[in-house]
Amino acid sequence: MNTQKFKKVVLLAVAVLMITGTNTFAQRGRNYSDQGRGFNRNQICERIPDLTEDQQTKIEALRLEQMKDRTGFRNQMNELRAKKQTLMTSDNADMKEINSVIDQMTGIHNKMMKASAQHRQDVRNLLTDDQKVYFDAMPMRGRGHKQGRGMRQGGNYGRGNMQGAGYGRGYNNMNDTNN
Repeated sequence: MNTQKFKKVVLLAVAVLMITGTNTFAQRGRNYSDQGRGFNRNQICERIPDLTEDQQTKIEALRLEQMKDRTGFRNQMNELRAKKQTLMTSDNADMKEINSVIDQMTGIHNKMMKASAQHRQDVRNLLTDDQKVYFDAMPMRGRGHKQGRGMRQGGNYGRGNMQGAGYGRGYNNMNDTNN
């Protein structure tokens, strides 16, 4: 009889731990949603002192243009990712074709990085010398890409759908301004 009581107690303890652990994990997204976010589009202008209305308008126009470009790049990458997955899981995988798709993905990634650098310089060129000091002090990426979360420069290869922000999930608005 003691063995059965012990088993029941252990089973109950395991169930409580599982429920508690699951609840804690589920809460994490909400409780830590701002962690690692960086700055959103409104905070950029707030963090750079003495921006004129003209500067703010031009920065927003640059950010909007970059968002349009990024959407095109992400769409291309998603298509290539799907094509690569199809090729890699086929019965007769053609490595030449797989490598070609990888090369195309690398090319898009290269274009994205160059567009990001150009965007940052375009924003920087709108600023005074004092404002540049503040701008340059901001992280280039709000989430600190490539710090244990995989390649995130051109797309979210980890978790998320690139729509939200949060603890390692998707893009945030700072990325739109700096990349």
